[in-house]
Amino acid sequence: MMRKKFPRELMTLVLPFIYLLFGPFNQAWFVNMLLFLVLAASFWQGLEHSKYRQIFIVIQLVSVSLMGALYSPWSLVMGFYPALVMGMLPSKRHITRMVGLMAAFFAVALFYFYQLSHVPWRFEWVPLVIVPMILPYVSKAIQHSVEVSMKLKYANEKIAHLIKNEERQRIARDLHDTLGHTLSMIAVKSELVERLISEHPEQAMEEAHSVQNISRTALLQVRELISDMQAIDIEEEIEHATDILQSKGIQFIQHGTIDNMTAAPIIRNILGMCLRECITNVVKHSHAKTCTLSLYEERGKYVLIVRDDGIGIAIDKNRLEQYGNGLFGMKERLLLIGGRLEVNSNVAHGTEITIHVPKVEKGEVR
Repeated sequence: MMRKKFPRELMTLVLPFIYLLFGPFNQAWFVNMLLFLVLAASFWQGLEHSKYRQIFIVIQLVSVSLMGALYSPWSLVMGFYPALVMGMLPSKRHITRMVGLMAAFFAVALFYFYQLSHVPWRFEWVPLVIVPMILPYVSKAIQHSVEVSMKLKYANEKIAHLIKNEERQRIARDLHDTLGHTLSMIAVKSELVERLISEHPEQAMEEAHSVQNISRTALLQVRELISDMQAIDIEEEIEHATDILQSKGIQFIQHGTIDNMTAAPIIRNILGMCLRECITNVVKHSHAKTCTLSLYEERGKYVLIVRDDGIGIAIDKNRLEQYGNGLFGMKERLLLIGGRLEVNSNVAHGTEITIHVPKVEKGEVR
């Protein structure tokens, strides 16, 4: 069973309560303390229960007015508490009704105080009585501003999600339209090479060279499409990995990074996708307590190593198949840029996946 969160607004009652404890301890003090406790209880209930909020506001106004009438006009500054609750009412019409009631109660309280005490009228307390009447409108405006900000944030997230979906569909269309024809040509020419290779080897060789040229064109098209995506970046995936591993109670250790200014977008995308797959495997299958990421440059290539201290890949057939699908996907991605994948895994030491990617600078095509 969940416990209700203690309203922070109740902490504002501490100071006036301490002030009342200084006395003087006479009959008026006991009445004033009783009224304050009623005010505090109704303030709390007004914060917690929206259905009966207006009733608790009226109880607070009665308590504050009696304090002002029997004790001092300065006690009307306690109108701060019902004013806070008024700001939580559903509309300005409800607030205006309650503010009008506050003004009427306070006017009656002041009249009775000066009639009973027979002291000359003084007006130093007037600003402190006016402020609680303005406060509900200010509170409502702030609340409205926060709600608008939250709705705007939600709308932006919704739009961002729609944009991502649209971008995925656009990429799928581009892949189909751009590569479909090229891959069909490769398939047809490959079949032709197969038929010619025994009787016309020279012509088969020419067709094989044609297939190579078409393949290079397809590879370049894929590179351009992936570079244009800019959807997954290695730095963003490292941040995502940190969050998801910590949420699963897995310690994350990072060593090294790559230069944002020199690494080509396609490299950053491929590394990001591979890291995402590695982290997914660690979270879902490894049962690891620690995951270590190493990323560095070495002899014209980038090296990404993801190591965990889990139970290893090949502990059973199902887990091997689950890992295998992800590893196959990574291998396919790495083939696009001439990269390679190495896997070392056993029950004693967990799993280590090493990814080698040729170094491609921005603006360079290989």
